[in-house]
Amino acid sequence: MDNPFARVLTAHIGCTGQSPAVSLELVGYVCFWVVFEELRMMNLAVAPHVRQRGIGRWLLQQAVTMGLEQGAQRALLEVRASNAPALALYEQAGFSRFGVRTQYYTNPVEDAVLMELELYR
Repeated sequence: MDNPFARVLTAHIGCTGQSPAVSLELVGYVCFWVVFEELRMMNLAVAPHVRQRGIGRWLLQQAVTMGLEQGAQRALLEVRASNAPALALYEQAGFSRFGVRTQYYTNPVEDAVLMELELYR
């Protein structure tokens, strides 16, 4: 990765295949940037078949912890206005809404809700 600010964390679970060996299945990831005092959440995704198990919450907590360790004082993100599960996750984590970017997303065209979280050590 050529971006010195970018970080990616992944979540895996063990799964058994046809052999007795256990393999790891990638079930989620978070991509974020830590730029000076700001943690910028770029993308967080969890596979549909493992949602509602705390994986997204864990990934978010890990990103915030890493941001704090690197001196971030505030976390920022945007999320599709229709993505109720993501909005709930972020609000439960302490993020608050502070604005809207009209028609920010394409395919389909949709507004982005802007959210922020003040980070404290």
